[in-house]
Amino acid sequence: MKSLPKISVIIATLGDRVTELKRLLETLENQTYTHFEVLFVLQQEQDVWSNILEGYNLNTRVVMMSGRGLSKARNLGLAHATGDIVTFSDDDCWYEPETFAHVVASMQTGKDVISLNMYDPNRQKFGRDQHIQAPKFLTKRELLSRSSIEIFVKRSCLDKNEAGPAILFDEAFGLGASHISGEENIFLVDLFQKGYRTYFHPEYLVYHAVQARITRLTRAQILSKGPLFRRMYNTPTAFVLVTLFYVKKKQRNLFWEVLKATWTYRSRGEQ
Repeated sequence: MKSLPKISVIIATLGDRVTELKRLLETLENQTYTHFEVLFVLQQEQDVWSNILEGYNLNTRVVMMSGRGLSKARNLGLAHATGDIVTFSDDDCWYEPETFAHVVASMQTGKDVISLNMYDPNRQKFGRDQHIQAPKFLTKRELLSRSSIEIFVKRSCLDKNEAGPAILFDEAFGLGASHISGEENIFLVDLFQKGYRTYFHPEYLVYHAVQARITRLTRAQILSKGPLFRRMYNTPTAFVLVTLFYVKKKQRNLFWEVLKATWTYRSRGEQ
């Protein structure tokens, strides 16, 4: 009989959200699908975490990391993960009891990459406008609207194989990096270009607080859009997308700065 796939839940954390972590651990402990491991990648040593983890009946491991960087932490977690499926939780998100069971059932129908839908049950708001109402494979452009906590991917897709090179998070992007956002979008586009498309399940939810719209984009996030578009697309397309984005967001005061950032960005392969 074929064994059930194992899920690796990778949680990169600074260790400063104890209340939120307990909520996450409770929802992990309540999963109806129990064949999973939880890997905590700690970006600073926290004695309190060992005491907290002892209170839960979960298969957990802690990996200590030197330095900072969300993408770097997730890549370190991937290096230690032993699951057939990997996902990237935040320490302040949480799940329904059936979430992992739904993911495994969908993967067993041939899906390689799955995106759930982020929802804030307290504010009763989704993480973004719900333009996509039915389950479907996402286009490359639609991958721009995904967040990392929604992603589940078969580990075999990330390994070097006949479809292409190994895939990791680009450590130039994400919190603590040169460009503070967009790492999950690049990750999904790299999978897309390798032939692994993301299947969106709008009916399956991962819970997370949704910020008020006015606070969603900081100056640093806005300036990172140019390098993000250039990393994901060719240079002419990147400049078109930058122009459209800044007109739509009415951020013309930063327009010339982001054009410069777009022009001067070089990916690892170009450096």
